[in-house]
Amino acid sequence: MFAVSHLRGKSLVLLGLLLFQYHWGITLGRTEEVNSGLPTDRVSFELSIHKAGVTAVFTGKRRTDRDHDAGLDPRTDSIAKGIHSLTFFFEGDSQGYPIPLQDIAIGSNGFFPMNVFAIDGFAVFPQEVRSRWSIVDLSRLRKFLRGQKPEPDQIVDDLQHYIGSGLSESGFKSVEFMLRLHYPLATAVFRGYAAGTLPLSSGTESLSFLLPNTDEAVQFQPAGTLYPSDWTFDLISPDHNHLLLLQDHYGPYHIISFAYLAQYLDGHNEPDYLIDWQFAESSADAVLSQGRWLTNDMISFSADCCGTTAALAYKLGNDEGPVLHHTND
Repeated sequence: MFAVSHLRGKSLVLLGLLLFQYHWGITLGRTEEVNSGLPTDRVSFELSIHKAGVTAVFTGKRRTDRDHDAGLDPRTDSIAKGIHSLTFFFEGDSQGYPIPLQDIAIGSNGFFPMNVFAIDGFAVFPQEVRSRWSIVDLSRLRKFLRGQKPEPDQIVDDLQHYIGSGLSESGFKSVEFMLRLHYPLATAVFRGYAAGTLPLSSGTESLSFLLPNTDEAVQFQPAGTLYPSDWTFDLISPDHNHLLLLQDHYGPYHIISFAYLAQYLDGHNEPDYLIDWQFAESSADAVLSQGRWLTNDMISFSADCCGTTAALAYKLGNDEGPVLHHTND
């Protein structure tokens, strides 16, 4: 068993939580959370998807606690349940055309295709009635949104079944997307191309960061090669103090504090923590995946090699490195 942990010496400050027992105190805390616009377990996002002169823009707030993706369909992006609005924009038209969205638009199994242009030549978006979807030809989408052509081309009750069984691969075309996750001290910008109803993370091609007091995005340069399955939108710790970045299909993971993010991205700083894993009985590199935050100072991830999968956890500052929970052969 081999584990590496590169540490930056930092004192850990424990913040005490003041518990209000009176109703007015609880109400005040909730009011301040709403006024701040950013609850501690959420980050706001903007997702733009572009196709043939039409841009669909989703906005919302994404949970960052460890249970944020519970109950989601595996093909659904983890931001789906945080969507608040969808607005269509057309080239040469400064007006935006919003689509009412409610929680009921997402099916009971969490299925929600983030790529509204998944069907070539059409736009797909939920109606206000549970599990009903409108399919509108792009050539008449603006008239439809203006109410000039009030009926969609089709109304589908089970979109997942419709897309999965009624369309051939030729009916899917890739479309460009950009996702911005607005962290308190930086904005993460993911870019890529989406196809069909696959998760947007699997279509990611690059990640950059907009830092305070800068106009240009700073590119994240992984040390090796990241495949489509390696990308994830789950980067930030629940307390918004650290980022988790995979460097290669075979690892390692880097954990970087926001205080040193600019220096890290330009190559002048090492990560706060470097986490790797290798099976003792094998000289081959293990594939590292499924990295995620469990708490403010703990991550979990998987290592796969030679028919064995190991479930591991790492606590920030642990000199002994990741702890093995169990293995599956």
